[in-house]
Amino acid sequence: MKKIYYLLYLVLAVTFSACTHEEEDLFAESSAERADAAIKADLEVLTSPTNGWLMEYFPATMQEYGGYNMIMSFGMDGKVKVASEIASPDLTLTSLYSIKQSAGTVLSFDTYNDIFHAFSDPSAPLGGDNGYGFEGDYDFLILEATAEKVVLKGKKTGGYAILTPMQGDWAAYITSIHESEASMNFPKYELQLDGQSIGVSISYRTLTFSYKDADGNALSQTASYIVTPTGYKFYEPIEINGKVISGFTYDASNIKFNELADASIVMVPIIPPINEQFVNGDWFVAYSQLGAFGQTYFAYCKKNYLDALGEELQYAFMGSMLYGSFGFNFSSSGYQGLLGYDYELIGENQIAMGFNFTGQGNGVWYHNNAGFHYLLNPFGYSSPRVFTLTYDDLANPTYITLTEDANPNNSITLFKAQIFYPFNN
Repeated sequence: MKKIYYLLYLVLAVTFSACTHEEEDLFAESSAERADAAIKADLEVLTSPTNGWLMEYFPATMQEYGGYNMIMSFGMDGKVKVASEIASPDLTLTSLYSIKQSAGTVLSFDTYNDIFHAFSDPSAPLGGDNGYGFEGDYDFLILEATAEKVVLKGKKTGGYAILTPMQGDWAAYITSIHESEASMNFPKYELQLDGQSIGVSISYRTLTFSYKDADGNALSQTASYIVTPTGYKFYEPIEINGKVISGFTYDASNIKFNELADASIVMVPIIPPINEQFVNGDWFVAYSQLGAFGQTYFAYCKKNYLDALGEELQYAFMGSMLYGSFGFNFSSSGYQGLLGYDYELIGENQIAMGFNFTGQGNGVWYHNNAGFHYLLNPFGYSSPRVFTLTYDDLANPTYITLTEDANPNNSITLFKAQIFYPFNN
């Protein structure tokens, strides 16, 4: 019996001894050394292209504002030069960037760049929600970095940005984007798929497809897109009734869009009457393009109210972009609001509209305290005004002129392109 115990103790001792040997280090370098090596490798990739990178950038968590083309060149000195389609083609701005470790390798755009940080600026220079703007990122995890492609993931939104080596002249590329978007810009579309016609609406750079499935259930899908020189490219593909759609190329000669890979899927523009385009779009005010009647009211509000408050009107437009309801929208020194309007469409080129005494955001305060009822008067205040609408191009108007039938001196030209500081324009 003693021999059995002796053998058992011997086996246990050997086993315990084997388990307590120090394990071999699987890594030849420390974690700090590996982090430094990753930073060095990513820095080498980012700074290598002599002509910089083309970035497909989709701000916001749900990509609800669509995507934008950015061009950037990183220097070994910690400076990044940035251009974008949101600015003039020949404008570049330089700021600082860094690559560091923070739960992964992170690319940070450290100092404010008027082009790049416009997407994350809470003052909403590009639109979006007041206090949030486009909710863009400025810190990105580097998920992949090769000479052919860099994949970034926004730390705040979780959205992906893809960088590929930039080909050709920066200004020429941005110009091509501007021209492409102008030629393709329609208020709504119709998707033709397997004999079915599907309505397509547009907001910012997102398309919403409304359709029915095989069982007759009403469905909708939204696709965020970025403009290319030849069409639209989706952030990610969508599937409608078994067909995958990744984007479109634009056939200008036939005024239609063909799906990138499947030519049987076609999207065609629907061109509504001009008064429908007016109430379904956003049309910006320029003081210089108001008639004598309108200028009198705007000038009075500025002199007697805005100047006294020390505020400046940043923009004003008729539309529904900010709050989803049609009316007079504005931003005054960062404070936004809506003053609501009712309207009646008359035929295809006339509208009757008037203030309905409702407001959203800071609308009511500015109506009651900042003289904004004077800004409303030319559009119709206590009683509706009837206007006849004229334009430059029905398929893609860049402006709409409202001329009051009862008062030709009340002529208001509004613009599709956003106008900042209307009193200066």
